[in-house]
Amino acid sequence: MIAPMILALAVVAAQQTVSQPLTLEQAIAEAEAHAPAIDLADADSDAAAARTDQARAAGLPSATLTGTIGIGRLDPGGFFGLPAADVTPRAAQATLEQPLFTGGRVSAAMARARAGERMAGAAGDGARADLAAQVAEAYGAVLIAEEQQRLYEALVATTTELARHAQNRFEVGDAPRTDLSQANARLAEARAQVAAAHGAMRVTRARLANLIGRDPGTLAPLPAPPAIPADLEATILAAEESSPAVAQAKAGLDAALAAERGAKAERLPTVGAFAEASTVRDQFFPGYRADAATVGLRARWQFFDGGRVRGQVAEASAGVRGARAQLAAARDQMQEAITAAHAAVESSALVEQAATEQRAAAQEAARNVRDEVKVGQKPQLDLLDAEREATAAGVFALRARADRVTAGYRLNALLGRY
Repeated sequence: MIAPMILALAVVAAQQTVSQPLTLEQAIAEAEAHAPAIDLADADSDAAAARTDQARAAGLPSATLTGTIGIGRLDPGGFFGLPAADVTPRAAQATLEQPLFTGGRVSAAMARARAGERMAGAAGDGARADLAAQVAEAYGAVLIAEEQQRLYEALVATTTELARHAQNRFEVGDAPRTDLSQANARLAEARAQVAAAHGAMRVTRARLANLIGRDPGTLAPLPAPPAIPADLEATILAAEESSPAVAQAKAGLDAALAAERGAKAERLPTVGAFAEASTVRDQFFPGYRADAATVGLRARWQFFDGGRVRGQVAEASAGVRGARAQLAAARDQMQEAITAAHAAVESSALVEQAATEQRAAAQEAARNVRDEVKVGQKPQLDLLDAEREATAAGVFALRARADRVTAGYRLNALLGRY
């Protein structure tokens, strides 16, 4: 009895959740949980962490166990009076080794792997921030398309009524055919705009659905633009510390420097401690047995390699120069992109303010013209134009708002914020 009640409550709660409008913040969270690009970034990050573990393991003890076993016949040929016999030759050896000196190979490999982890992490931050900006843009596009359709449908209703009045006045000889033709032309234009808005809405909703992994349903109004640094200089300074592109370039330089150290370390010997234990049976004559245990040091130094290490060092040094150039380019590109994005944020705020004022003025003008047409002070064409301008101003105001929100997310994407 309790289980059905719980199930019913869960269904009701799910229905209430579904019926609630989707907010931009929720859309971004759903997109992050759905996006293949985020899964790829996470997989790259996990792989980088695994490479760090591999590099660390090279400096830790290792234990190896080897063994062989066979079956055959051994004939000593009468040596020591031993007869031929069936034997089962077998051997086993256990080895424990601990590197003591590697010339810097292990530390260089670990530094390179850790730099790879930072590169993967920065790439993941960049992917998430860019995804948030994409969702904000798609979210705003859906709201714009929906508002366009609503406003143009209202314009169709208004224009249809005006066209009907023009038809009636024309039939009684109170209006010229020009008024009727102009009203019908405006009506056809409004219907075309409704059709275009409907198509745009389908396209934009499909884009948002692709990002979040489901039909977005009803959307909540656009939120306030995201917070950004106060001025351009502060934004550029913040980008130097948090920009994913710059962070990747810095980590790339660290990786190149570590690779250079690792290449130079190949010139030095390696020293390690070892302990071995072995056992052998039936190897040389029937009944043969031998056991051994050894503890010692093992060193290896390749003092001539035909120029192999010299070539590796030269290659790594060239990689360092290339990484420095990439870091300089990343900083220049970051500064250019930040400047453009910050300007877009500032200009979009001014455009939104102007568009809001334009919408209010156009709506007031339409109301005034409507009253003036009723008393015959202005022709019907003026009202058709006023209604069209008011509708266009309403769409422009919403687009300006969406552009401002998107500009904020685009700037934050360059800063690695999401």
